[in-house]
Amino acid sequence: MALVLLATSCSLFQSRGDVLAKIGKDVLYKSDVAKLVPPGTSPEDSAYMVDQYVQNWALVRLKTLKAAEQLTPDERDISKEIESFRNDLLSFRYEKMFMESRIDTVVSRDQVEAYYEEHPQSFKYDYPVVRARFIVINVRSPYYSQIKELYKSKDEDKVAELAELSRSYAERYEDYGGRYVSIPQLAKDVGMMVSDLEEISAKQSSYILEGEQKNTLIFFIDRYAPGELTPLEFNEEKIKDAIISIRKQEILSKLEQDLLKEALENKKLQIYD
Repeated sequence: MALVLLATSCSLFQSRGDVLAKIGKDVLYKSDVAKLVPPGTSPEDSAYMVDQYVQNWALVRLKTLKAAEQLTPDERDISKEIESFRNDLLSFRYEKMFMESRIDTVVSRDQVEAYYEEHPQSFKYDYPVVRARFIVINVRSPYYSQIKELYKSKDEDKVAELAELSRSYAERYEDYGGRYVSIPQLAKDVGMMVSDLEEISAKQSSYILEGEQKNTLIFFIDRYAPGELTPLEFNEEKIKDAIISIRKQEILSKLEQDLLKEALENKKLQIYD
């Protein structure tokens, strides 16, 4: 069986008919596997993907056969687990349907501000939060010197000039729409270690990450140190998610209470001492 499987998986779609592999009554068809390979995938990558899928498919069934041979009848009895999973799945789907038909996802500015004021400790982080901009530009660009002179500016006209030049002649310009961003996110975007960028941001407002052919110019417009209360605008989406989550919990809690109350009143549920 192992040799047949190996020969089948290596020859990919060269097996007879539409059957690619077979173990007992389980059959894997070419059509089942072909749709898993994205269009444009190279022959080598296609071969690898198909081979891995066939082997995984086979291993699941081979383990199942071994389980049937070596486990006791009690160990093979999974009816309770299946029933529990079925109940959990149906319960989840009902809750989802019930929730989606009742949840209010609109969160007002007043509600956001109230939550922010009531939970200040939730908006203090162990990393800095900054407003920053960075430009990635080839050092041989005729506009490099001009952009380098402008990238630390806070003057609106000069910032607008910087943005226009950078978008036209730099490889990348990012100011996050003027919004705050975490140092871990900024470090990921510019390709630096978080600890290095955190240390730099604490000591200086600008930094040039030098490369072989291109440099990354980073300017910190504003900074909140670790442990400081970060601005509301940085946390607005987090707050909205938290408020909606609370609403969901309230809806589910009421649903559960109503179900229990109704079941007790209708004698559908009987609890014995």
